[in-house]
Amino acid sequence: MSRIRPPAPVRRTAVALLLVALAAPALSACTDGSDTTRTTDAAEANARTPGKNAPAPAVTGIRKITSTTGLVLPLERQLFSDPELGLVMRAREKLIQSCMRGLDHDYTSPKPQRRVGPKTLVERRYGLADARLAADHGYHMPGRAIRPDPELPDEQYDAITGKGSPKGVPRGGCAGAAERRIAGETPFGPADIAQDLNGHSYRLSMRDRRVKEVFRSWSSCMRTAGHTYPDPMKAMSAPGFSRATTGVGEVDTAMDDVACKKKTNLIGIWYAVETAYQHQLIEQNAKKLEAVTEAKRDQLKAARKVMDSST
Repeated sequence: MSRIRPPAPVRRTAVALLLVALAAPALSACTDGSDTTRTTDAAEANARTPGKNAPAPAVTGIRKITSTTGLVLPLERQLFSDPELGLVMRAREKLIQSCMRGLDHDYTSPKPQRRVGPKTLVERRYGLADARLAADHGYHMPGRAIRPDPELPDEQYDAITGKGSPKGVPRGGCAGAAERRIAGETPFGPADIAQDLNGHSYRLSMRDRRVKEVFRSWSSCMRTAGHTYPDPMKAMSAPGFSRATTGVGEVDTAMDDVACKKKTNLIGIWYAVETAYQHQLIEQNAKKLEAVTEAKRDQLKAARKVMDSST
């Protein structure tokens, strides 16, 4: 099943085109936990998932965890880490640059920009966990704003995307040719099924009685501190804390949030429960995920070859 690409970016810039290529991987991790009552159509279509009445997986050996540093979920083997995704994207851009030169376009690749966002899949998966960041930034991510990127001329944009099927431009434009060079005819970047299962395990864990129980304990702790939220994701995504700058009371709320997580071992319990669900999903989809692991390995190998070449 081929990846359904996101809509074309409104701004016709090189950075916007990079964001389109990265949009599908990013969407799998972007959730505030509000949709916890149903599975997505994509997950149901692409993967075997437990039914509503399936028994919850057993969880043993819950550790006391006060930080998300070093935490890794089982499905990360099939997904791409930040360094891995960076490698394939750099290789993609190098191939686009070469393709554009071959078409006599004076194209300049976008300059690397400082990342703003979680450094790992788990860093903010269960909400904010770093007391220092809470004190310094509230729920906001530290980092600089993205620099404005100049608009691409129409002919360059069309050559990169293949829009309008310009003469001499490869299928899907230089971007399409670059992605095929790295991924062949398989989806470029993380496979849909890996992303679907990664999102599905999160939703399953949010519905699990053990996680709901620790949410209640956390909520009670927060109420004692003067805050009323049913779960950590509702606190982190509160409208007053979602603006460009730190909101009124945000730092105090974030610090109390982190303290209550530590007091209730929320991260330790939630991580253990989701890990169990991921093991269950991996077992149910073992054959498909073997192919995904192989495709990821092949992409990384091809990307390294591109970066080592003079192409």
